[in-house]
Order: sequence, then C-alpha cells, then structure tokens
Amino acid sequence: MEWNEILVPAWRGEANTDIAEIMRLSETEGVISFAGGFPGADMFRLPEVSEVGARILAENGAAALQYGPTAGFSALREYLADRMRARFGVAISPAEVTITSGALQGLDLICRVLLEPGDVVISEAPSYVGALQTIIAYGARVEEIPTDEEGMQVDLLAERLAALSTSARRPKFIYTVPTFQNPSGATLSSARRRLLVDLAAAYGVPLVEDSAYAELRFAGSEVPTLKSLDKSGAVLFLGTFSKILSPGLRLGWVVAPETFTAKLIAVKQTSDQCSSSLSQLLALECGRRGIIERQVKASCALLKERAAAMSAGLKRHFPAGTHWVEPQGGFFTWVTLPDAPGLDTARLLKQAVAEEKVAYVAGRSFYAHGQGANQLRLSFSYPSPADIEEGTKRLGRFFQQALAAGA
Repeated sequence: MEWNEILVPAWRGEANTDIAEIMRLSETEGVISFAGGFPGADMFRLPEVSEVGARILAENGAAALQYGPTAGFSALREYLADRMRARFGVAISPAEVTITSGALQGLDLICRVLLEPGDVVISEAPSYVGALQTIIAYGARVEEIPTDEEGMQVDLLAERLAALSTSARRPKFIYTVPTFQNPSGATLSSARRRLLVDLAAAYGVPLVEDSAYAELRFAGSEVPTLKSLDKSGAVLFLGTFSKILSPGLRLGWVVAPETFTAKLIAVKQTSDQCSSSLSQLLALECGRRGIIERQVKASCALLKERAAAMSAGLKRHFPAGTHWVEPQGGFFTWVTLPDAPGLDTARLLKQAVAEEKVAYVAGRSFYAHGQGANQLRLSFSYPSPADIEEGTKRLGRFFQQALAAGA
C-alpha cells in the first residue's frame, strides 16, 4: 500500500521526530545527556510516593484502576483551584479546571478546538519543540516573535498584531512559556507581562500560558503569572505535575473560562476519554500530604547547584565568543556559539554523540522556520554536577575543534 498517498498533508514526507530523538539520546549507554528536560532521579521522593501509592491501592484500588470522569476527579480539580489561588494568586473555580494527560495534551486540546488549516498562531522564538510540532500538525502557520534575556520582545509583538489586524488574519492564539522558558531559560519581565496581557485583551486574541517550570525558581524575585494579571478571560493556563512531582504520571491541567472548558472536555472525550485515575489519586494525595511542596523545595536546591555547574563549565570550556542565558530557575541553558560559516549544531549532533559521548538538542528544533544553526539547548536538570563538568568539557572541546576546522 502507498501510505504516503493517503496521509493528510501535514504528515506527508519526513516526519519531525525531534522529541523521540531526545528520548533516544537520553537513554544511550555511556553518553552524558544534556538533551532531555528530565527531573533528576534524586528529585523524586520515592519512599513517600511509594507509601501513598500502596495506601491508595489498598484503600481505594477499585477507583484507582477504573475509568474516571473526562474532566478529572472533582477532588483534584478542587485541590488545583485552591493551589492556584495560594501559589499564584489566581482566583478560579474547580469548574474552570480540566485535567489532562500532561500539559502537552492541554495544548493539543486547545488546538483541536481553535485551529483550522491556514490559521495563524503567534509564538516566541525560540519556542518549545513539542508545542511547535503540535501547532503545525493542525495545519497552522506559526508567526515568530524574537526573544531576548527578558523573554518575548513584546514591542515587536504589538507591531505584528497591529499588522495582522488589518489583514483579516487575526491570530487564533499566542503561545508562550513566560517563566524559565523552554528552551532559553529566560523569564519574561513583569512590565512585559502586563503589556502582553493587555495586548491579548485589546486584540481579542487568546493567550496560552505554559507554566511548566514556574515553580522551580532558585534565584531572583517572583513574577506574576499571566493568568493572575488577566482581567478579560483571555489567558488559558497550562499546568503540569511533570516538573513538580513526576513526568511518568502524565498528568497536567488547563485553566480556562467555563464555556471554553466545556469544549475542552468534549474534545478530550474523543481523545483519551479520561486521564489516568491512579495518577490523579496519587497526585491529589501527594499534594494533600505536602509531598509536592517538599519536592519542589528540594528540587530548587538541586537545580541551583546544577545550573551553577553548567555556567562554570561553559565559562571554562566553551569557545571564546559563546553567549548563554543565566537562568534563575527551570531546567535549561540556551547557548549561542560564535556565528561561523558552515556551523550547524543539528548536523554536528550525531558526531558529538559518537566522538565525545555527549548529547544536546540542536537550536533548529526550537524554531518553526529553520533558524538557530549556531545554537543549542543544554539541560542541567538530570546530570550530576560532576557529569555537567565532564560533559561541558567534552562538548566545549568538540565545538572548539569544529570551529577550528571550519565546522
């Protein structure tokens, strides 16, 4: 059978498998991986979570192993509404919360409700590869807004929104990771946040706030979530347990106005029917017992140490003229190498793995239109400080040689 002839246009030709490649590289034996955005194994509170899991199965096993409500268990939705209020100052009702199988499913549901082929979505550049893949899979066109060390350049967004508003091509939504951004590690400043929320309201464009890393601050001062600044109902908030408890639970949530939440629930019903009951009950009980808060606190301390090791390694070992963002939280450092003819971190990746046993994610993965040839994302969340030192030494040597050889 000629399968390519019957595929929808978005999936004809070579499929983008960047995320799968990140997962594969992270499991390669003997490789120091800066590729995957994984919590460190020492961040999980295994004894406490094991006890909670055993108790759930012993006392409520039938419910844990059964299907659940499409919107999620009401007790978990109530817990998240309370936590959003306490942690972020966001006053919402449980009816505004949809439980999802990870934050990426939340974005996927939003895309299913809002997007048609040819629609425009605005995203910061660089941006999370999983989000770009999801948006593009629905046939949308991504308009990119450059970033700097303070996040999205919102003045440029204002110009773009003004231009699009006169062309009858109003964007369907704006996607952003405003706090400890993936991949750059940058955090949108408070002033830019307020302007961004005001622009979304003024132009009637939904604003999707992916808050995956917002709780993992290890330096600097807190900044408000976009949702806490939202007075018009324009902000759709994506949350996840992946970075504060466990990515293996595959559990996240969306906060949206009730009318939009109803659409998300209807679409989720046709997707996976419901998120894991066992995962929901486990997350709920871990939250009630304070396990999540203890894990977040401990994780921030570990991340601070590893981020410092990454910064020190880059200073010691990378080529002169290399620039990077010093993150105040999250998992990532974004590195820009000297711009040299022929330099392409995507092309060099397999060679780096083969010769130096070190992995990263090439910059091109984080752009919709192929930029980033001299850039790469390094994750410091999983490797130990000793591995970070050794890995930056190997990778710095590799890029020194590549630049000397004309890349």
